[in-house]
Amino acid sequence: MSENAITFSELRKIQKEERRSDDLKELDDDFFIKVGDYLNRKKKVEDGSREYKNAKRVFRKILSLREDKIVKNARLSLKSNIQASELNMLPREQELFRRMKQEFNRHRDEIQEVTDEHRGKTPAHEREEVEESMQTEESEDNQIEEKEEKETKQEETDEGFDPEEGYEVVEITSEVPEFMGTDLEAYGPFEEGEQAEIPEDNAEILVNRGNAEQLS
Repeated sequence: MSENAITFSELRKIQKEERRSDDLKELDDDFFIKVGDYLNRKKKVEDGSREYKNAKRVFRKILSLREDKIVKNARLSLKSNIQASELNMLPREQELFRRMKQEFNRHRDEIQEVTDEHRGKTPAHEREEVEESMQTEESEDNQIEEKEEKETKQEETDEGFDPEEGYEVVEITSEVPEFMGTDLEAYGPFEEGEQAEIPEDNAEILVNRGNAEQLS
């Protein structure tokens, strides 16, 4: 990632890369500091209020995507013993990973104690039924988790923007390279299926060219 200050375009790029991959994107250790500086600058500029609002939304999505991956990897690490340093985690995320792993380990140890205690009082054939039931439930939980992940990604794709006056929300129907908007802000690049809030004049151009469909 560039040593320069964070931009809205760069945040959007990171969000798309996080959404496409099951792995955490490698970021600078001071990524959160850079984002904080960027948001503070935009918050203080009256003309930057729209960009500030959209940037906060994109940043929250990045955090959510990364948190989901951290939780998933914390669970997987109980079997694979994978380390936080191997997963492109930022320092604060590594601490979250370790805490999550400890909690999962503690939870499983407590469950194991309960099942072991119960095992000694349960006939063999009933123990087998319980074990089979637990395996089935784990398989079902994994299927539910995969379904929820797909639904979450779909919700992120479908989520719209609340456009301000002079802007419109469009859905991109074919790839659009980065361009300068009539408000002198950079937009894109956009991929098919994305939703974007852009100036009305630019929205009209993209719609007329067949690169987008108007949503707002």
